[in-house]
Amino acid sequence: MKRKFSKTGIALVGCMLVCLVLFLAVGMPNGFFGDGGKGGDLDDDGTPKIGDVLSGNTPILVFDKSEGAKKLMAAFDEGTIESVEVLYDQGGGNAPYKTTDQDEIRAVYKALKNITITGESDTSTTDAYHYVTFTFDDGTGYGYRFESTEALSLDGSNYTITGSGDFFKFLQEKCSQGQGEE
Repeated sequence: MKRKFSKTGIALVGCMLVCLVLFLAVGMPNGFFGDGGKGGDLDDDGTPKIGDVLSGNTPILVFDKSEGAKKLMAAFDEGTIESVEVLYDQGGGNAPYKTTDQDEIRAVYKALKNITITGESDTSTTDAYHYVTFTFDDGTGYGYRFESTEALSLDGSNYTITGSGDFFKFLQEKCSQGQGEE
């Protein structure tokens, strides 16, 4: 005796399987596959809100389409950032701060990824020396230079930024303390 299967029943089972896979991929903490314990949760109070993004503000690591930015994001996810060097210097008197402490590297990365680009800027400041440089385990590095706490210099152009408060607070605090690790 041959069994007949209902096309509607097959469609319902298929839909249930798709829904189950979507739930496991999106609904579970860290997704279906997790993050391997490397990148961790980067959401925080400073994370750009969807309304900001929809109104034209682009997170810095999304705006920067360079290979260096891609390598920085991959190195963070893989846990292969060896050190970070920061400088907050308004006028030329502070020394950079460099550290290999993974918690501080994470704090800098987390604050950096919350910065959004709002548009082009004609701001150019000659006495502001703010930068961040991440060094990877292969000895190469990538970073950003800021014209001010409101402007980023990238590929020869300046851009207005928002959401940089935590980033510059960290830089200012560390650079006022001294040089960090040698």
